[in-house]
Amino acid sequence: MEDAELPAEWNRDERYDRLARRSGNDPKYAGYIHESGDARVHIAFPEAESGDDGAYTVFVTLFPYTELSESGTVRAVTRRDRAEEIARQCMKLFDGVYDGPSTIEDAIEYALERTRPPDVADTSLVNDEGQR
Repeated sequence: MEDAELPAEWNRDERYDRLARRSGNDPKYAGYIHESGDARVHIAFPEAESGDDGAYTVFVTLFPYTELSESGTVRAVTRRDRAEEIARQCMKLFDGVYDGPSTIEDAIEYALERTRPPDVADTSLVNDEGQR
């Protein structure tokens, strides 16, 4: 994802690029950090050790690089452009609710609800007899 495609409050997390360059490898992750430092969205490429095998996996981390850090999977997809689209959408949705550290849980919950895949078995349309 090009920097120009990032939402205004987000920047590329250069730590991934630096680590890859130091080890002489191609980056296996692309990371983006909120200007507050309270949230990070990153994409694990298929060859990365984390994430689903053969997929681009989008992760979100609250309070990255701290003792309070919590990470979770947003979604795994087969194409990089789709992973970038989901990451961008997650960032924008987060920004729509985030208003400082006191709202971080609400902001990330809002973003995750709207970017995670829908349940495969939606039972809301099934009546008491199990018929649609």
